[in-house]
Amino acid sequence: MQILELWRFPIKGFGGSQVETTTLATEGYFPYDRHFAISLGGQKIANARSGAWFPKAHFLQLMSHKDLAEYNCRYLNDGATQVLELFHRGRRCISINPDSDDGRRQFEDFVFSNFSNNLRGQPRLMQMKDQAYSDQSTPFISIASNASLDTFADATGTAPSNRRFRINIIVNAHKAFAEADMIGQTFHCGKALMVIQKPVGRCAAINVDPKTALRSEKDYVQLMREKFGHSNLGVFAKVIKGGKVKVGDELRPI
Repeated sequence: MQILELWRFPIKGFGGSQVETTTLATEGYFPYDRHFAISLGGQKIANARSGAWFPKAHFLQLMSHKDLAEYNCRYLNDGATQVLELFHRGRRCISINPDSDDGRRQFEDFVFSNFSNNLRGQPRLMQMKDQAYSDQSTPFISIASNASLDTFADATGTAPSNRRFRINIIVNAHKAFAEADMIGQTFHCGKALMVIQKPVGRCAAINVDPKTALRSEKDYVQLMREKFGHSNLGVFAKVIKGGKVKVGDELRPI
C-alpha cells in the first residue's frame, strides 16, 4: 500500500488540511492533530488549567454542531512561531498566534459571534502540549484506504471525501475495508514502525455532508451495518518507532 494523503485536524470538530510530510513520534498522536479544542463555555473549563484534557461533551463537535463542517483549519509551527488559521468555505476568516493572549481572545470572540446559539457562555480555546483532544485515551494514528472511502460513497450516493471521516493517513487499496485485515500486524510506514490495533467505529458525525454542512435524513451508520455488516471505516495504529513519513511512502508489513 502506498500513502496517498496525510491529514491533520488541528481543532477538534473542525475540518483539517493536508500535509506532504510529518514526523511521527514513538507512542505519539499524529503531530498537531486535535491539538486544540473550543469549549462550549462551561465554567468547569473556564476555570481549568491550560492544556487540561476534558471529554468531548465539553467542546464543539461535529456530531452535535453540523455547521463546523463549513470550516477547515490549518496550523503551522516552526518551533519559533505558531499560526492557527480558520477558513470558511475555502476563504480565510481568521489567523492568530495561539500562543498569545490577544490571539486566543480574538479566536474565542470569533467563535462566540458565529456559534453563540450553540454555546453556554464565552468559549475558551484550549491547547494541548504533548497529548491530543482525541476520543481515544491511547495515542493512536488513524489509517483508511481510498477503496473504503469510495465504497462508502457508492453505497450512500455521496461524494468520496476524507473530510467526512477525519482520517490521518489515506492509503491505496484494491479492496474495500482491506485495512481491517491488517489488525494485529506490524507495518513500516515511511521511516516509522506501527502496529495496527483495532477498527475505527463510526458515529452519527458521518451523517453530516462536509461540503454543504447539512445532515442527511438517512442514518449512514445503520446503512453501513445493513450493507457491510459493520459500521467501521479505518483502523487505529500505535507508533512503536517514530520516524519521518511522507506522501508516496509505502505502508508495508515487516
